Amino acid sequence: MSTLIDIHTSETQPFILLPACINGKGPFSFVLDTGAGVSIVTEDLARTLALQNLEAKDALGAGDSRISLQLGNASLMSVEGATVENTRVAVMKSLPKCVGQGVIGYDFLKHFVLTLDYPHNELTLTADGDYDNHERCSTLPLKLARPDRPIILMEVFVNARGSYQFVLDTGASQTVVSPALAEQMSVMSTQQDKVVGAAGAVTSSSATLKSLRIQDVLVEDVQVIVSDIFSPINQAVGTIIDGILGYNLLRNFRIIIDYPNGTLHLK
Repeated sequence: MSTLIDIHTSETQPFILLPACINGKGPFSFVLDTGAGVSIVTEDLARTLALQNLEAKDALGAGDSRISLQLGNASLMSVEGATVENTRVAVMKSLPKCVGQGVIGYDFLKHFVLTLDYPHNELTLTADGDYDNHERCSTLPLKLARPDRPIILMEVFVNARGSYQFVLDTGASQTVVSPALAEQMSVMSTQQDKVVGAAGAVTSSSATLKSLRIQDVLVEDVQVIVSDIFSPINQAVGTIIDGILGYNLLRNFRIIIDYPNGTLHLK
């Protein structure tokens, strides 16, 4: 069974907002975030849903910050016709206004093949077994950092050099590179700015890369944010992350993330 959903974005940030129902209540406006290990709700929404059996857990926030989460269980979570039973849900005190009332993360998404068609503003969620890919597009193994840190890692060539390790993150508004990578590429960063993700915003500077290449797909003149947000991420996943692929790059693609079968397709 496939569920086709029209993509709507936040008024202030280009996040993908989806209508999510939890335990028969909703729909509520949630951000699609492949960088989140679990789905997240605000404290206010958790009270509305009467989530119980919560346990405390520390997690990464924006920049070097640590945030405290309460983990609970949703007996039923659905996005349009796509439904998952007994999935974990984390509770945060608050989320940025542009995010809405929650985040849809890996614990829900791992049950589906996601066809994320940015140019046509469409998302399709397909149950494993019902999906058959006949398209000609670049196919990559779906590499997750760790079972308990299931962010999607991709090998990326920057300015015809590399490869470097980037995170594919639908919850990031901009593509971000580490200061170390920016120095290697000898790029000049300009004015101070903020990069916004589902977990918050951090101060950064902006720059332009000549090109980013993923497999045989090349994008030129890529605007990026240079920000030192990677130390806690590196520590959490046990590997070096050089950058994050955010909306301003992903919007050029039709991306198929096949979680059940461990493949990733770009067109």
